[in-house]
Amino acid sequence: MNTPLLRLLFLLFLVLTAPKILADDNTTVTICDDENLWPPYTFIRESASQPEVTGAMIELVDAIFKHSQLTYSLSLTPWKRCLYQVEHYSGAPAYEVFINGSFSEERAAKFLVSDRVYSSGAAYFYSQKTFPNGPDIKRLADAKDYTICGVHGYSYEMFNITADHIAISAGDLHAAFRLLKNNRCEIILNAYSVPFGSKFTDKPMIDDTIKARIFDELPHQQFHIFISRQSPRAEKLVSQINRSIQYLKNSGQADKIFRQYLPECGTDC
Repeated sequence: MNTPLLRLLFLLFLVLTAPKILADDNTTVTICDDENLWPPYTFIRESASQPEVTGAMIELVDAIFKHSQLTYSLSLTPWKRCLYQVEHYSGAPAYEVFINGSFSEERAAKFLVSDRVYSSGAAYFYSQKTFPNGPDIKRLADAKDYTICGVHGYSYEMFNITADHIAISAGDLHAAFRLLKNNRCEIILNAYSVPFGSKFTDKPMIDDTIKARIFDELPHQQFHIFISRQSPRAEKLVSQINRSIQYLKNSGQADKIFRQYLPECGTDC
């Protein structure tokens, strides 16, 4: 192996490992979220001056960290990379936190999990062009009889299915709905509020031909803030975040923020 290549590999090693020792109580908390967005919780508002990352969760995160008297930075990255770098507390910067994550036992084993931030009904989406009267899905188990589109890296644990049940795994939710519209699959399983929340963006995921029905038998999908177990301040950080979440909920501020985007349901859709 030649010397320049060895030097490059050594530099990459330093980038991936060195930041782990840098975080202390006064260091900016580094947060990542999915670059493919999660409206109305995270989306980009286009303006005449400069695009702005905003949304219900973005506003609440800002309120959480102001109450905790912590500074933070937020980056949009590919979802799988975001989860990987938080899990391993790696990269440049070394991400400590990701937001807008649904709860699963697998994630709880890998990360520290905050108190519930918001919830959304678990639903299936279908094209009215394909099913004018809707698919014959009366209970969750019936969904397995249909061709399902999913998103690579998303958790489907609450739907009681594994990756083996996903016929086509798209790169993001927009792509999954394009597949649905083009009759490449029959249903999509997802949080009810997100596709409808995309109306806040210049690229809505769905049109009037896409319909949804909530699974009444399922509890609402719970969304949390996840903290890297590898961070040297992980336990303290989750405690600070939880105190702020509870303060904002008890004071009504959290629901007030969310109702700007989801006026009918706020933090519990």
